[in-house]
Amino acid sequence: MIDPLTVKGVSYKLDLSLTAVMAIDIKSLQWDSLVSGKKLVVADFWAPWCPYCMRLKPIFESIANDYTQQMEFVKVNVDEEPNIASKYGIQGIPVVKFFCEGKEVGEVVGYVPREVLKREIDKTASNAPSCLANTSMRK
Repeated sequence: MIDPLTVKGVSYKLDLSLTAVMAIDIKSLQWDSLVSGKKLVVADFWAPWCPYCMRLKPIFESIANDYTQQMEFVKVNVDEEPNIASKYGIQGIPVVKFFCEGKEVGEVVGYVPREVLKREIDKTASNAPSCLANTSMRK
């Protein structure tokens, strides 16, 4: 909790433990250490000028909030990080790729509804048990 805020005689408190956790924008310097880690990494390759990327953004961030303890959700702006995009053969966006211990283990190409993306994440997670061994999703 933080100190209360008073506006026009009404006191408000903000409980930071309830605030949303967003997917983070990743930079080249962080990329290799993140994808080689023990957590499943879900990476959204996007650009701000892409209308389908903008439609996928709230879906991706909403799903990221559902899995904050089990997986890392990151966003890769292909305009700002062309080397990462090139390394994984990104030619069209949006693309969501999944990584486990440094290896690409799946992808979803193009805009998809929330249910489809969530199903693909769950399917990929079930096929990547080593990345989930220390999480609540382990089998």
